[in-house]
Amino acid sequence: MKDFLTPVVTPFTLSNALDTPSRLGANHYFAPSHHLSGAQICTQAPEEQANDLEAASCSQIRLFVPGVGSAIDAIPSEILSLILEAGYFNDDEGCSHDSAFRSLLLQVSRRFREVALHTPSVWSVIRLASSNVDQGLQQLPVYLERSRDHPLDVHLSAFWDAETTDIVMHRLVQHTKRWRRVCIITPNPHILSYLHCTSAPLLEDLEVAFFSHQRRVSLPPSVFRGETPRLSRLNLRNVDLDAMEISLEGIQCLEIRGFGTWPSISRLTEMMGNAKSLKKLVLHVKPEQTLEQLFGKSDNRNAHVVLPNLREFEVFTSEWLSSDIAALIRVFVCPRLETLTLRESTGSYSSLHGKPIMTYSNTSHMVKDTRLFYPLSEPLFDGLPNHLFIHSADFSFGCLALSASTITSLEIRQVYLPSYDITKSTFASLKNLKHLFLLGVYPNNALMQMLDNIEPEYFEESAIAAMDSTIALPSLETLMIDFHHPISTVLPRDYSAEFIRVFSVPSLQSLILKDLKALQWSSISASFYHTTSRYPKLTSLKLIDMTDVDLISPGSFPFDAANAFPHLRRLSLDSVPSNLFVHQLLPDLHLPDSSPRWPHLEELAICNDPNASKPLLHRVISIRESIGMPLRRLRLDDYFYRNLESINWVKEHVEVCEAERDFL
Repeated sequence: MKDFLTPVVTPFTLSNALDTPSRLGANHYFAPSHHLSGAQICTQAPEEQANDLEAASCSQIRLFVPGVGSAIDAIPSEILSLILEAGYFNDDEGCSHDSAFRSLLLQVSRRFREVALHTPSVWSVIRLASSNVDQGLQQLPVYLERSRDHPLDVHLSAFWDAETTDIVMHRLVQHTKRWRRVCIITPNPHILSYLHCTSAPLLEDLEVAFFSHQRRVSLPPSVFRGETPRLSRLNLRNVDLDAMEISLEGIQCLEIRGFGTWPSISRLTEMMGNAKSLKKLVLHVKPEQTLEQLFGKSDNRNAHVVLPNLREFEVFTSEWLSSDIAALIRVFVCPRLETLTLRESTGSYSSLHGKPIMTYSNTSHMVKDTRLFYPLSEPLFDGLPNHLFIHSADFSFGCLALSASTITSLEIRQVYLPSYDITKSTFASLKNLKHLFLLGVYPNNALMQMLDNIEPEYFEESAIAAMDSTIALPSLETLMIDFHHPISTVLPRDYSAEFIRVFSVPSLQSLILKDLKALQWSSISASFYHTTSRYPKLTSLKLIDMTDVDLISPGSFPFDAANAFPHLRRLSLDSVPSNLFVHQLLPDLHLPDSSPRWPHLEELAICNDPNASKPLLHRVISIRESIGMPLRRLRLDDYFYRNLESINWVKEHVEVCEAERDFL
């Protein structure tokens, strides 16, 4: 090691001195223990400057004083090599890299420079495009030599002439046995001919993207001799599938995009029959065209392709959620599917993801804190199992894309309901639905959509009454409605109560109402008062963002909450004038026995109410405790902790927890 000590007395400009790149032979190659890979041909100025310094090393090296070095000289070369790789590669798979970091290390010290020049992995990505192909071809032999026998990552953006293609490929095909990742983006099929009958036993990742007025291209026969034993990811854009000879056996991720011709459904079933390792499928195709190629002119489209181990299914579309998109998704039967995502196409060749239009998840995880900011297009309740989220689309198409019986949680944002008959039949297919979240709903518009777009001022009361309790959701346990309010100086009659009554929900346990107006609450509570027998299991009520309800005095309510929801065990008030509701926990002095309302109430949550009365809360706690109907638990926010004497008294009588900031 002493031969390569970094002298402390050497100035920075001299510390880059080195005899030759090959001086150490193979001593710095630790490839058997290296699994990070990828480097790129770098023609940037810093590295060129480092090469200039190398030329002056013969005279500078004479200043080296044996035995005097820096702390870096005590670090084994293996460790320095790993440090180099860790800084150079930006992800665990080595697909992203930082060539500026490598260039910097070439100039930090002679020791780091020596290690960098003899770490093959950081020289093993060949990235050529029309902007750097001239310089890249000059550097290509050097990079191929420095990468030694390390697997290569080849990325070619081949928007150049045929002569350049021949020069590039003649040099690269000599090393196809080292190819591990290959990406070819081209407007000319000529470059693909070099894949014919070549051997790539280490190939793990293949991406071919064709951009031309011809719109599509076919791969040559016997690509890689049909032998790609390690191929696990295949990405094809505008490439025909009907004549493809690449085996899908062992493929774990398959991406198909663009205008490539699809085979018949029987041929596709045969091809996919070997894809038993497939875990992720990505499609970005024209659904109508693809369905026609799969099934021809036949109206019988009941054939399916079974993907037994698929976990993730992602579809991009520029058509939003249509019947053809739903039919295309339905072609694939995925018994072990964990996530399905339908995204808006960004319209460009990039990794940017568009807005989610529909998502499905069958895995449980923590529900988001709904008080934090999230994009309006992002689902809030995807932590629930078998959850389907649909944004600004006909929800019947979303339910058609999947097996409706598997959906137990449905979240619809800016809901669009089809006609009444279709809405009714779609909900009828959701036989196991337990949680329904309707976000951004204006009830008048929802009823208008179901009544074939008749304007609310022309609603016939008989038509509204005829829909009462006709959409049955027998297993529904949770219903949330986040109301949307149109901007208008003159509001028509509100049909919120009538909209809720359309649904027959005998198993409903939890009702969440958000962004209510006072008059809406008045009509809804009156409706529930008259129909309490329909909701025998309703024991939880949460009200959120009902700020104008204090404009109505308690006595002006046609029916108060205690009479409308008599079986409550849990009451949650978030950004609601809580005093109006807490007051109803006291005995009714107008009744002969003065018994308290909500006799079964055990838990009360109050959050985001700066006017909440602590004395009133104390009074409720004391009285209910004295008559044997105590509150078991209180969930309170920071406002109640400002008075230590008060909160300590409360804690002596009731279990106190921090107020939960979620909807459930």
